[in-house]
Amino acid sequence: MNTREAELHGLPYNIRSITTRTQSWNSVRIDITKAHYSQGEILHPLGYEDMTRLSINLDEVGGITEPRLSKNVPCPVEHKPRNMAFAPAGTPLWGYASEVKFVYDATVIFDLDALSEKFEHHVSYARGGSPRLKFTEPRIWKLVTMLAEIPAEDDTYRLYGDSLTAAIFAIAFESRETHARSGTLAPWQLNRVTEYMLSRLPEQVELQELAALVGLSQWHFARAFKASTGVSPYHWQLDERVKMVQRLLLNSDSPLEAVAEATGFSDAMHLIRTFKKRSGQTPGAWRRENGLR
Repeated sequence: MNTREAELHGLPYNIRSITTRTQSWNSVRIDITKAHYSQGEILHPLGYEDMTRLSINLDEVGGITEPRLSKNVPCPVEHKPRNMAFAPAGTPLWGYASEVKFVYDATVIFDLDALSEKFEHHVSYARGGSPRLKFTEPRIWKLVTMLAEIPAEDDTYRLYGDSLTAAIFAIAFESRETHARSGTLAPWQLNRVTEYMLSRLPEQVELQELAALVGLSQWHFARAFKASTGVSPYHWQLDERVKMVQRLLLNSDSPLEAVAEATGFSDAMHLIRTFKKRSGQTPGAWRRENGLR
């Protein structure tokens, strides 16, 4: 049983079932939880008290939930869909729910010292030192939703997860310095990075590797790369892997399982889903239309 389920297991709350999936990127941990509840009111500690964390309400059905700083003191902030709560390490949070049937949420846990050093990013004290309840930030909600959709234990998404967590960290703790250092990559920087990614295909690379090639922090590199190319490093590399697939489809009659293995996809179904999303056709249809006759 993982940490989140262990914290709630056996406690006298009307929680019918709870499952949690944990993943980590860039020293950022995310716990994705789905819980089903019986009728009535629920009040319980949210845990993670010794950690700096951001809790995001991804979905709720049948009622409302709210975070509280004190067990019996309702949150004074008006309820909003997709709300989130931030708590620095040492700050307890309580969760209250009324007549809720289902809750889907995520808790993003930060090691601020390690992340500040890794990303060379100044943590705004106003954002990192005080709790905030029931606020909304559509950018973070979207990024966390994208993280939650990444299949568990699939290393083909490593660069994707690194980029998303870097963006979440920067937005959550952004300060004026964040905006002052944006821009594009110099031509030599872009050439060095893209040549490196091409040389490593179909291997997965980490955001930290790419940023180090051009002497930038991960966060500033990811922003500058997208400003230069229009896409994230992950999607740039993914497009090149799809091109590899197309070359194999054109020049061989290898089955899709072999093509997937040769191009870094976890299996044929992963290849089919990605290829169709990027090209608008399944690999089989694309091969029949464009292959040798």
